[in-house]
Amino acid sequence: MAAFHHISLLTKDRQENVRFYTEILGLRFVKNTVNQENHRMLHYYYGDYQGSPGSVVTFFIVPHLGHRYENRNFIATIGLRLPQNSLAYWQERLEHYQVDYTISGRQLHFFDTDQVAVVLTETDLPPLAPEQQVENEIPAEKQILGLNSSQIHVKEPQATSEFFEQFLGWSTIDRRIQLNDTDFLEILPTDSDEPTHMGRGSVDHIAFAVADGAALDELYRRAEKQGWQIEKMVSRGYFKSLYIREPGGNRMEFATLTPGFTIDESLESLGTSFVLPPFLADQREEIEANLYTES
Repeated sequence: MAAFHHISLLTKDRQENVRFYTEILGLRFVKNTVNQENHRMLHYYYGDYQGSPGSVVTFFIVPHLGHRYENRNFIATIGLRLPQNSLAYWQERLEHYQVDYTISGRQLHFFDTDQVAVVLTETDLPPLAPEQQVENEIPAEKQILGLNSSQIHVKEPQATSEFFEQFLGWSTIDRRIQLNDTDFLEILPTDSDEPTHMGRGSVDHIAFAVADGAALDELYRRAEKQGWQIEKMVSRGYFKSLYIREPGGNRMEFATLTPGFTIDESLESLGTSFVLPPFLADQREEIEANLYTES
């Protein structure tokens, strides 16, 4: 079965971002680090208590970031899974925090502080396992389970569908790739030839879970053989990643399940200090001196 690993976006205001995803949505702040491609940019990770693959939403922090323009190709929507019998609780919670929402069946639709579309979908799944539950005011049986959906918007949906079919064997039916019993990816058409410009709330990439390094190596060989646009394969410390541009131009990542976020801090202290993966640790002083400032 296929599954999401994480989704990564851009935000302008780190304090508002942390407030929304931890205080309102109740995710744990599991990692405070840097963008490994641009060490001036903070990179925040949110997830369940362990930062389990499939539960993680990440943001690159870019002060003074401008408006985004979603035209020819872009990724949109953070879909999150709720356990059974939790929808009414989340309605009340959003109302308490004065977050405007609409309801459609078992779904709540609203926007975060960067105008990212967020969808909470009640499922028939049980609550998080005790070791994944976040220590906060949200009852354990109501906490967000993890990623549930996202959308790829492209000029030629058929070409993108063929990429997933040929590369991964994932079929598109009625514009949707069903990854497993609950989770899915939508491939939707755009009607603009204008280029997309990244800005506040833009999605940089979607990442899908890969069992281990051997499986990732096999994906790399297959991508080479089939002639897809490989950007890079790289170790991020917390996982190893393969980046590929699908035919519509959006970045897809394939990331291993291990070693996880405890390589540079304990499970109990995740997210409590600014950390760097081991291969960046000797650059700490320079990195800290050159981080983007908010003023």
